[in-house]
Amino acid sequence: MTGDGSYVQIEGSAPFATPICVGADPVPFAMSDVLVRGNRLVVRVVLLQAGCAVLVASVFLVLKGASAGFAALVGGLIVALGSALFGWRAFKPGVAGAATLNAAMYGGVALKWLWFILALYVALARLKLEGAPLLIGVVAAQLGYWLGLIRRK
Repeated sequence: MTGDGSYVQIEGSAPFATPICVGADPVPFAMSDVLVRGNRLVVRVVLLQAGCAVLVASVFLVLKGASAGFAALVGGLIVALGSALFGWRAFKPGVAGAATLNAAMYGGVALKWLWFILALYVALARLKLEGAPLLIGVVAAQLGYWLGLIRRK
């Protein structure tokens, strides 16, 4: 198998699908949409997490005040950025072998957890944000993650 990541070609096979109509351009076949679908999934998950963070922050802003709202927003955005880092790292290799994809997934998870630990430390210890709204924002954004993984048909 050969390919540059934009398509996969099996040795000895035609590199393009045969055109059905005269004058139609050849179209690369196989797995060219895998990267696009992976990027769309990451964007959908991150946007849903950010939306959940804004929603929870708005509720805290109305009920508990600006500091609680800000803490909830920060908690949710920590999760959203962690998911973005994971998605960027996990889908970076594109169409590749199992060992490469496995290393990318583990690297993405490690990068996400390193971000979580560092960001939560800064938010709680350095910025002295309220703990309960921050953690509720984290949980709400995590619900956005699960909503983003639901397949739409």
